[in-house]
Formats: sequence, C-alpha cells, structure tokens
Amino acid sequence: MRKMILWLLTLSLLLSALACPAALAAESASARTSLSGSSENKLNNIHLAMGAVNGMRVAYGETFSFNDVVGARTQARGYRSAANGRGVNVTGGGVSQVATTLYLALLEVQGSVRFDELSTYGGRFKEKYVSDGSLAVITDYSAGTDFRFTNYASDMLIEMWTNGSYLYCDITLGDGASEGGWFDGWITPEPTAQPAVTQTITAGIPFGDDEETAHNVRLAAGSIYDTTLGAGDVFSFNGIVGPRTSQYGYISATNGRGVRVTGGGVAQVASVIWLAVKNMEDIAILEKSTYGKKYNQHYVDSSADAIVTDYKAGRDFSFRYTGSGTITLYTYVDGNALRCDVVRNP
Repeated sequence: MRKMILWLLTLSLLLSALACPAALAAESASARTSLSGSSENKLNNIHLAMGAVNGMRVAYGETFSFNDVVGARTQARGYRSAANGRGVNVTGGGVSQVATTLYLALLEVQGSVRFDELSTYGGRFKEKYVSDGSLAVITDYSAGTDFRFTNYASDMLIEMWTNGSYLYCDITLGDGASEGGWFDGWITPEPTAQPAVTQTITAGIPFGDDEETAHNVRLAAGSIYDTTLGAGDVFSFNGIVGPRTSQYGYISATNGRGVRVTGGGVAQVASVIWLAVKNMEDIAILEKSTYGKKYNQHYVDSSADAIVTDYKAGRDFSFRYTGSGTITLYTYVDGNALRCDVVRNP
C-alpha cells in the first residue's frame, strides 16, 4: 500500500511538470567566457553585441534570433575589424563570443530550450575563450548564419556583462524574469543581495525608437552603469563616458537641439542622471549646462533639465558626493524608458 501511495505521488508530480514545463526548469542559469588577450577592437565589438542582448526578455514559447537582436555588424554601427573564432580579422570579430556565452548559459536550462539554428566552429576554432570548439557558436549576419532558440522553460530574462577578465551571462526564469532588468551596455551586475538598509532613488525619461540615437544612448549608459562614489568622490560624465567618436563606437544621431552629430543622444544619459540626483541633499553640483532655448526635443519636459555635454569642448556634467557610505549609479534602458537608479549603501 505504501509503495502504491509513493508511486501515485511520483506520477502526480510528473504530470504536473508536464502540464507546466517551467516546473522542470531551473530558476536561473549562468555561464562565462574568458576575455584574456582580447584586443581593444574585439572588446569594442563584444560590448556592442552584448549591449543589444543584455536585458532581453524571451517569453514562454517565443523564439530568440541573435542576428535579429544584434543586427548588422558594420562599421556604420560602430563595429571594428578584429579576430573571429578562426583567428581571421573581420568587421565585427568577437561578436560570436557573445552568442557562445549565451549558448553555454542556455545549456544549463535543462531540457527547456529548443535550438532551432546552431552552428559551431568545431575543429576550425583557434581562439581560447572556450576550451572546446564544438561549443564555440558561429554567427554571421551577412551570410545569414544565425543562432536561434525557442524558449520552453518560462518567461526568461537574459543579462550580460563584463568585469574585465570575463564575459558573463545570467538567465533568470519565472517570476524573476518579470522584475527589474538592467541596461544593455558595458556592465557589472547589481548585487543580488542588497543590505536591508539600502535606499534607491529612480528617475526615468522616455526612450525613443530612433536607432542611431538609441545606439549612442546605450553606449554611454553602459559606460556609467555600476559607478560607485564614496564620500568626497567626484562624478564626471566626460571622464567616465570618454570621447564620443567613431573610434569609440559612436555614430551620427540627433542631439538635444535637433542637430545630427557624432554621439548625438548621449546627453540624454546625463539628463536622466541629473533628474535622479538633483533633489539629493548630499550631492553638490560642480558643473552643469543645459540646452536652454535651443532645446527642441521631447525626452524631458523642461529645457532646464536638458543637460548638454561636449567632450571635445570640455563641457562636462559633474558633481561631488558629500554623504556617508557610498552611492552606486545604474543607468539602463527598460522597455520604453531610459532610467537611472541611485542606490545608497551604508
């Protein structure tokens, strides 16, 4: 009788799992690949592709296409010549390492992902970011070689970041995939366990669908994401973001007064940071300029909040943190909004 009860219980659990495939899926999965020896150009390409993938949500039953998400790997979109997985220099070389890292994380989502299109370098693999060429995914936008999978786990959130030594991918499943999310840029992840007394101040502005402006915004926001300031530290927008040039991946787009310039749109990131910190008592503004009457865009309501920055002209947005403990800035795109979270830590 006891064996019969145990058998019925096991059967019940199996039937429940079959009725809801997510019940068999892990709540999260992760992977990393090495960035050791990567050239500056390759890192640039990895960051651009990673920025497109990071923060993507894949619903249950939805198919993900790497080429559709990342887009063309061309010079016009900021990609440079670098070694691919075969050691051959091509425009966009290194992008397939992003697909490979995502693939390795998906392998941890046991039995819940169907790989619809998957090609690997195999014996032609000459790089070292994975130890086995059969795990090194090939993608080629111009040749139509894609990496596609269909999600049969549950709602999925993909996050990717670098810390200098490794490229990481985390996949969150279920309820966690519907909460938060980080900007798709050059990032280090927010700690999963915040101290109980942390405080978060958030500001957001509308994020348009202009592809060129979006590209520049993502690059700048990714540079700032996870910037931590201690007591007395100075935040310099120009110091962190650096030159807005084609060599750094920036492209021509519309700025706050409607003029197309290389790096246009970057000041939106400065504006959302300003909105987040302007009412904080322990922030001392050191340098701030606005577009004023020249502002003719719509991402902030008032021209007084439309920050203007110009690296070449030396026009910066900077402030000093005068409080205790630390604050950390997270700038990211979340759906149709560009956001800045200021997390206060004791």
